Parts: sequence; C-alpha cells; structure tokens
Amino acid sequence: MIRATLLTMFVSTGCLAEPHVTPAPPKLDGDAPDLAQRIAAAKANVLADTCFQTEQDASVCDWGDFAYDPSQFAMTQSTNEAILIVDGFSELPFRAIRYQNRLKGFFRVGEGGEFSPVSFSWHAPVVLHETLRGFADPDLIPAESLRELGGPLTDVYGPYALNAGHGSYVFSILVEANPRQPIVILDHLRYDKFALEEFCDGSGTDASISRLREKSRVVAANLQWLMAEQNVRFVNVSAGESLDTMRELWTSRCRGIRPSDSILRKKLNAYAPIVEALYKTPGVFAAQASINASNSQDFPFDYPSPSYPNRVLAGFFTTLNSGLDEKGRKDGTSSTTLSGWPGRQNVDIYLNSGVQPNRPFRYNTTPLLQVDSFGVDIYPITQTTTSWIAPLALSRFIHLRYERFGAEEMSDDLISRIRSEMTPGECPEQPESNCAYQDPLKHGQIEAVRLGYRALEYVEPDSQQSTLSRRMEYSQ
Repeated sequence: MIRATLLTMFVSTGCLAEPHVTPAPPKLDGDAPDLAQRIAAAKANVLADTCFQTEQDASVCDWGDFAYDPSQFAMTQSTNEAILIVDGFSELPFRAIRYQNRLKGFFRVGEGGEFSPVSFSWHAPVVLHETLRGFADPDLIPAESLRELGGPLTDVYGPYALNAGHGSYVFSILVEANPRQPIVILDHLRYDKFALEEFCDGSGTDASISRLREKSRVVAANLQWLMAEQNVRFVNVSAGESLDTMRELWTSRCRGIRPSDSILRKKLNAYAPIVEALYKTPGVFAAQASINASNSQDFPFDYPSPSYPNRVLAGFFTTLNSGLDEKGRKDGTSSTTLSGWPGRQNVDIYLNSGVQPNRPFRYNTTPLLQVDSFGVDIYPITQTTTSWIAPLALSRFIHLRYERFGAEEMSDDLISRIRSEMTPGECPEQPESNCAYQDPLKHGQIEAVRLGYRALEYVEPDSQQSTLSRRMEYSQ
C-alpha cells in the first residue's frame, strides 16, 4: 500500500548499454528565439481562452477527450533503459501530457494476473492539451524554460488540472530528474486487482493460501516478462505490503468478519513471489520507500535483506546544511547531528530533502524538486516522506550508473557495486563504517544536473512568489 502519509523475470541481461558519451547539454533557457516565440504564441492562446474564467459553468467551454497513445513515444536522446513506476495510477495526471513522448506504456494487472495496456483519455480543455502537447519535444525542454507559461496556465486552468494521486506526485519528482530515461507506468499490484476472491477467502486453509500464492506467482512471472519487454532497468516503489495493509484491504474489499492476524500473515507471506520479482530480478535495480517496521513477522518485506539484493530501502533526513561531502563524510561545515527516519534497522540509506519538516517548509539552495501541475515549472516539495525520498534514491543510483559505469551492461554485479558507491565505507563513526547519510542534491548527483538540464542551485524567481502557493495546491 501507499506510503505517502509516513513522516513521513526473468530479465535478459544481454542488452549492452550504450557507450558513455555525454552530448552537449541543452540550454536552460531553451533555443531562443524559437522557443521564446513558441512560448509567446502559447501564452496568447491560453489568455484568449476566456471561457474558463468568465463562465460559472465551465462545462460549456471548449473541452475534448484526448487518448493516451504509446505510439507517440519519441526520445532523441535516450539510454533506452526504462524506469518503472509502480504506484497508484487510477489515471494519468494532467502533467503527464507534457511528457507523453517519454511514456513507453501505461499498464494494469488483470484478474488473471496478466498485464494489459490501459485504455485512457484525458478529458481536458482543448487549448490546455494543445499547449502542453506542443512542448512535448523529443529532446526534453526543461520545465524552467517554460516558466513564463506557469502563471497563465494556473490562472485559466488551475482548478481543472487533475493531478491528485500518490503516483502523480512520484512521477513529478522522477520525470525531469532523469531526462534520458523512458518511463513505464504500472498501477498498483494489490491483491484486490488480481486475486480478490482468493484474498477474501477467510478460511485460512492450506489450499486457500496455496491458491493465493499461485496467483502471486503468475503475477510475478508476468511482471518479469513486462520488465524485459519494456527494457526496465530501474524501479520505483513508494509503497509496500504488511499486516496493516492486509487488515485494511480486508476491511475495504471483503465481506464478513475479518480473519485472525495469523491467517492474514499467511496471506501476506503469499505475496512473496511479487516482492522477489521487484527486488531480485537480474539486472534490475529498485528503490523502495522504507517504513517504521516494528517486527519482521508483520513486516516481512520491510527490512534490509540479502534476499532482495537489488533493492535499497530509502529513509530521509531534513536539514538546510548537512555538512556532508560528495561521499557522505562530514566536511566540517556543520556541527549538526544528523538524525534520519525511520530507524536505522529499517533503511539502507538516508537522503536529505533540503526541506524543513514544518510549515512554511523552508528549503536550502538544493532542495528536492518536483514539476508543477503542467510540467512548465519546478519548485521544492513540501513535507518530506519516504514516498518522496525513494525517487531521489533511484535518481542517485541512475546518476552513478551513467556517470561511472555508462559503458557497462546492467547486471547484478554492477548493481552491487553501485549500491556500495551509494553508501561507501568511509564513515567509521557509523555502523559498518557505511556512509548511510547522503546529500546528493547538494553535489548535483542527479542526471538532470550532470547533463545540464537543470542548474545545481534552485532560485525561485520573484514573479513566482505570488503564485507559488496556488501552483502547489493544484500540483499535490
């Protein structure tokens, strides 16, 4: 289940990565004057669409239904190694329109355990859709380059930008931090999606649990096939399953008296094949949001474990000055004692969001950033959670993969070496000398910065201050 409220395949490894050649970075202000002319024209069209501001009933305005079409995937600069986001996606958010050319597919598991493309259409104002599609270039235009459109789009269409949902937020953090990775979207892998009847069998007999586990095995096998088919090499899971989620699922989806915890634990353990597919598939790395797990009986999948060698469990800390160097060692610039969440036994790595945990959510010059409702600006996240920090852990892994090992094929051995680089053994004051506290944003250790799509330091323009709160409201 989703971890937003927390303070919080077999896969062939024969696909050789492209040689590590970094093309010239794009200009942060786009290719002026051509881009400036496109922005001016789009801005004029938006402001001319007055119906959405003048009519009390916006249904009389110019709306349309626009199908998501995976055949429109087009990237001129791509590693061809895709990111899979496994999360809650009842639909694709509006902001995904601007990145439609980055989306290789949108999938959902069915009752038989198969994965099928989701037939989906955005119901959107016509001019809004035309505007966002108009900037879905094969080579990513950084959101900051389109900042001038943010105010007009928010003023005219803000109330109609449907970006709610946990998965939408995760997408908003990942999509521009990793500009050359294709993205594949996968809706929840919960029992009610593929094994509701088996899950709601409250008998707890060995036969009933075997049927449930067999459903999980089918899903796991099909998941591995999907990852191989889409060349997925990176997975983000800002969720997880535990005894608590089993209780919640029974209460919301089943009839009758909830069975005992011992039976629910058996149902939980029957989910193991899917967990193994996510975190043990050869050549596929996964970042998962950690949780404050109290014991391995009720949280069997939420502790660092050699059983899941290709996963890191990500926790967070929040400070304006971490005092850490590029390897996570103390650099002498801060005397602050770092403290992360959740407990050390539950995480592999802590990452700094650079955003303070309480309102007004002050942030440093290198905070964790998300794109806005329309993909035309970026700004800091608000409250830090493990759900939002897992995408940063994944982005850091991707950065290391291409900065240090771009010419190597993805393999379990490479994943192991990169995981060691993420928390190097150079901090003797920490358990096993591993530098578990990391501040990758401080050092530009994400692909968007390394490749020149984003400046190291974030500076909020003066013109943004008056509209920032409204954009955040419509984006989250």
